[in-house]
Amino acid sequence: MKKILQTLSDPEKVFSYSILLFTIVFLFTRLQYFLFYPVLVLSSDSASYCAVAIDLLNSDTPVFDIRTPAYPFFLYSVWLISKSFYAVALAQSLFTLLTGYLFLYIISKTYKSYTFLFAVMLTVYVSSSYFLVLEKAILTETIFVNFLLINAGLLIYALKNNKTSVWILYSASIAVLILIRPAALFLFGIMFLLVIYFFLKKFRLKYYLSLIIPMTVIIFSLCSYNYYSLGLFTITPFGEANLSGVTILFMEPSEEYPEIVNEAIKNTLDSIPRTQKNYIRNSWGISELYHTFNENFYRQVNFTEDLMRLDPALTFVAIQPIMRKVSIDAIKKSPRSYGKFVMSNFMFFFNNQRITMDYYEQMANVYTRSVIDEKYTKELTSGRWRMISSDRSDNEKVAALFADEISGQKKLSSVIVNEQGTVVISDGIYKSVYNVFEKIYNLVFRNILWILLYFAVFGLSIYKLFKSRFNNTDALIPFLLCMTFIFKAILVSLVEVSLSRYSYTVEFVYYFSLPFLLIMLNNSKKNNPEEIIK
Repeated sequence: MKKILQTLSDPEKVFSYSILLFTIVFLFTRLQYFLFYPVLVLSSDSASYCAVAIDLLNSDTPVFDIRTPAYPFFLYSVWLISKSFYAVALAQSLFTLLTGYLFLYIISKTYKSYTFLFAVMLTVYVSSSYFLVLEKAILTETIFVNFLLINAGLLIYALKNNKTSVWILYSASIAVLILIRPAALFLFGIMFLLVIYFFLKKFRLKYYLSLIIPMTVIIFSLCSYNYYSLGLFTITPFGEANLSGVTILFMEPSEEYPEIVNEAIKNTLDSIPRTQKNYIRNSWGISELYHTFNENFYRQVNFTEDLMRLDPALTFVAIQPIMRKVSIDAIKKSPRSYGKFVMSNFMFFFNNQRITMDYYEQMANVYTRSVIDEKYTKELTSGRWRMISSDRSDNEKVAALFADEISGQKKLSSVIVNEQGTVVISDGIYKSVYNVFEKIYNLVFRNILWILLYFAVFGLSIYKLFKSRFNNTDALIPFLLCMTFIFKAILVSLVEVSLSRYSYTVEFVYYFSLPFLLIMLNNSKKNNPEEIIK
């Protein structure tokens, strides 16, 4: 017992054991994929990222009409070494490992006594089946999550040390996150709170500049490039597509719209069951509202396709002002229906943490869609517009890439297709052990207790902040992390359906609530940034 206490009191040993724990569980949860079950994980969004990456490989001028540039550049950098999706999955996993090391290093420099507990919670977060599946996907989720963790680490380090160099890095990390996914605009809410905090604590001008300028310069550069290549000074013109998905159930024709727009609206509305349209207008059942919106959100693609079919001269970029006007008019005419969308999705954003996933069942489903049904290849070769690119020739390039990958997938010995056509991941010791791990994990870490802990820490941080007159950084940090979750929930609920793949990216806030609860309860010292400035 004495040796254990001595070990826990030695910062270097605690950090080493923290890294060791994180590495062991990381390897256990990842090696099953790379050694035995390297199933290709695609989605309907994958092709649009691949299209830009292929243009980069071909030295063509990239156009960011559908996607922002960060993830396509990530794919491009990996494919310069090995043009395979297996290599991408490996790079994404290694990025998670390096991110974990960096975050724990920051914690060891700011909260030495709690490094091991943070390591446990970080390990829990990156070991969920949601994380494991999406980490292998050709999607932005993995690098987005990792940069969010880096962003959170930089926020902690900046508030604890208050160096302008760290604030510059923090600001740049926000810009990078926006370049990965525009959904990171929710971090503007955190920046706004930090500006208020700087004002209340009378920070010098250099801190404001360090927080705002790097992010502004990077985002301005992207907007300028889009103006050069698309004629639009915007982060991405794709935002209107999401908004049309929000309003798809209650948009209406209008005399102000061109005839083809009214026809596309009518065709879209006619494809929706009348019972669902009536439910949106007349009912307030949160669960049913959420599932109705979720089931019909994808019809935004059908609406866009119909417009382009009715007028082949229209490009995706040209359609955006039309979609924006239709969506905004729908919200103005039916604010209650839009309010129901926001309310139901906001509540389900918090509820998603309780949802569990069977890893191997999900991998079998992914294999069925990608390899057996070839769903995503068929989307590319259907001749219809499927959110890939304004350049239809990109569809053929991506389809050829998918075909090569699928050909290799059909040779996997670890995946069995039975006589009924059902896909089964072959049994083995590794799979059996992981299934036990997954059941224990879901029982302990995917339940309402973590949501309740989050709200307890949120409330305690607010109380301690006001009590200390905003001098307690150990309360400010968890407050801002909790607000990160709330701002993400608000932004998603305003423009998208609250799918688990959107909420899991900030679920680390739930798990970090435990160490921050202990920090606030045990640490009575008040860290005053004014002392550092002076």
